[in-house]
Amino acid sequence: MELIGRGREADVFALGETRVLRRLRDERPAADEARLMRWLGAQGYPVPAVHEAEGTDLVMERLHGPTMAEALRRRPWRAPAYGAALGRLHRQLHALPDPGWLRPLPGSTGEARVLHLDLHPDNIIVTADGPRVIDWTNARVGPPEVDVAMTFVILRGIELPPHERLVIRGLLRSMARAGGSDLRAGIPAAAEWKLGRDPNLSEAEAGLIRRLQRRHG
Repeated sequence: MELIGRGREADVFALGETRVLRRLRDERPAADEARLMRWLGAQGYPVPAVHEAEGTDLVMERLHGPTMAEALRRRPWRAPAYGAALGRLHRQLHALPDPGWLRPLPGSTGEARVLHLDLHPDNIIVTADGPRVIDWTNARVGPPEVDVAMTFVILRGIELPPHERLVIRGLLRSMARAGGSDLRAGIPAAAEWKLGRDPNLSEAEAGLIRRLQRRHG
């Protein structure tokens, strides 16, 4: 199989032109993610079609197009437009009801909506038919502001040169306007989740997130 993608938690292999195999590196079963993606697709949310799931393997539709992160690097002047699209994806997701079987975000109270908790430009494929969202491994239900804040925490927690930081800040400002939730209210919970649950964080990344946590705590 041809390796076409490698993330922090999974490898993606091509199965011809129409399917891919996403294989988690840990022991988490892919069935839960497959169930959620099928449910989301039935609600009209833009996700790849799921074909089968077994063990840590998930076979799904192969999407053709760059990730939003790749598109942003090629056309950084489009950061406001990509940020608005990212905000709309959050708003559309958080309009969906709790399906009743997703685990809740620990410590969450109040409104319970579907949360991606990793919705950033590397997990969005820009296809000819519009953006599609991938990698639902971390999904929970909880307050929408934590999900939007998680995107903020992830992107502000990356070490970047000054010109790329400016691009990301432009994207995040546009996302915040279109996202439909007050991300500032969700930053403490998002930062705590990221620091406690992501073993792949470097010391520098963790330091940037702690700085956000202190600023918004």
